[in-house]
Amino acid sequence: MAPVRHPEIDRRSLLAGARGITGPAIVIDTFRAFTTAAYLFDRGADHIVLAETLDEARSRSATLPESLLCGEENGRKPHDFDIGNSPTEAAALSDLAERVIVMRTSAGTRAVVTALLGGARPVYAASLVVAGATAAAVEDEQRAAIVAAGLSGESLADEDEETASLIADRLRREHDDPNRLTRIRSGVGAERLRSTPWIDSNDLDLCLDVDRFSFAMRARLEDGVPVLRTE
Repeated sequence: MAPVRHPEIDRRSLLAGARGITGPAIVIDTFRAFTTAAYLFDRGADHIVLAETLDEARSRSATLPESLLCGEENGRKPHDFDIGNSPTEAAALSDLAERVIVMRTSAGTRAVVTALLGGARPVYAASLVVAGATAAAVEDEQRAAIVAAGLSGESLADEDEETASLIADRLRREHDDPNRLTRIRSGVGAERLRSTPWIDSNDLDLCLDVDRFSFAMRARLEDGVPVLRTE
């Protein structure tokens, strides 16, 4: 019997790790960008335009009728944005069928745009809620870079590193670590969510709902604009 093949995995971290990738890439932001994005898609959003800065997000939204601005600066929703970077807020929205979201976050959106502009293809945005579907999307590739976006793209985030390990285990056909969620719940990132007054207390549980959704989220440049869609 021929051995089971899986992609060669290149583990990376932070914005610096999103640079210089020429093949497939998975960019992880579990707390909270790509968890929020998944819940927005679950509510029916057509696609998500990814921005690197707040002003870029505002500018792009101004050209897209009926679009919603989503995101954060230093973890907080800007005063003129429609929703913050919160899966709880996203899940509470009414039907978003055919609506366009313009999203900017401190780590996730910036890391995906960095990977795309550097030539990575295909690029997937991931978190725990889409971990299995994301692994399945690249399982036939020869190699895959997994980038843990981290806190503001500048310091390691335990939840992103753990999600990267989970996806890598899925790609290697290895068993999930039964203690992974316990470690994340007791980690620095989870404590930050619990202790920050403006972060909804439900966000943590929504972020830790492993494989809640059966779709992957792929980013592409469409007419030069970074866009995230489900597949």
